Amino acid sequence: MLGKKLYRTSMLNLFRLVILAIVIFFSNDFILDTYTYEKFRAVGRFQIIDVIQYHYRYPYEFITFFFLIIVPAFYYAFIRGVRFHEKGFVYNRGLPFMNRSVLYSDIKTYKLLQPNHIISIHTQKGDVFVIADNSVERVIAILDQHNIQGDLARDDYANLLANFRKFIIVVLTFTLVVFVIKKLGFFPR
Repeated sequence: MLGKKLYRTSMLNLFRLVILAIVIFFSNDFILDTYTYEKFRAVGRFQIIDVIQYHYRYPYEFITFFFLIIVPAFYYAFIRGVRFHEKGFVYNRGLPFMNRSVLYSDIKTYKLLQPNHIISIHTQKGDVFVIADNSVERVIAILDQHNIQGDLARDDYANLLANFRKFIIVVLTFTLVVFVIKKLGFFPR
């Protein structure tokens, strides 16, 4: 439908560090929480290999940890991105079934929000797509090849910082909610 794939954006390195910090936080909590289990105290010597052997025998909590923390972290840090094709791009909204395809003919303009990292793409219908990448020069080159006019001014930079704050607040709130739910015992042992 959209032709050959030309380019896929990746998550900003700063956000990858935030996700890594969250994974390390939950991994540490997972290991330390294992030390408190009655079944573990009977056989474990409080070493990492003992934690691995324990969760090999009782895999429920590891499976829960894996699907709640590791899989989303890997997806958001390495797989998720905007894919640019010959005739348009696929905007990833977070979950695979929420992806949206946009043809280059439907794009009105683009605007550089933060040099080398973030642009916004405006469509004829009034939709705005914010694309963050470690280097947006490739995205700008693809848009320029399709004769899409762009603005390289930085007037929306203040609004962008508010969006970053919202993203970080959402990630930290999700982390806190999962941590509290886990500590309240909604994930049985």
